[in-house]
Amino acid sequence: MKRRVAALLWATFALAFSPPASADGPELSARLTCAPATGPGRILCEIIAQTASGKLVWVDALVVRAPDFARPLRARVVAQVGSGAEAGTATAKLALVASELGHGRLEVLVRGVVCHDQPSGQHCGAEVARVSSAVDVGQPAPAPTPVP
Repeated sequence: MKRRVAALLWATFALAFSPPASADGPELSARLTCAPATGPGRILCEIIAQTASGKLVWVDALVVRAPDFARPLRARVVAQVGSGAEAGTATAKLALVASELGHGRLEVLVRGVVCHDQPSGQHCGAEVARVSSAVDVGQPAPAPTPVP
């Protein structure tokens, strides 16, 4: 009986101090775009993370999958969080090094902390968004055209 009462009190406490659930979906959204490259070398990708409500206070991005022909220079980058009117946006650059021609996908896990002002004070929570982008390096040489 004491365990049930303790569990009920704990659940009530947790619900009272948890952030309100968002009916609109996830708090953090992100986009990843990689510029196509004409040949082997550096490829620059851009990550943009946003929150529809609240304030982003910290964002990073972790590469979880990269093509064999284009490896990241760093597996983790920290995003620059906007200020003022851009407090709900963060951006980061991610560089890959392509060793050969190819087409593949880059997958990144974007993690962030979103804070909301509430009557009891500010409440912050961790959010995650998984994004991907095509990685294109060069065009394969066209097949030779037979000459009649």
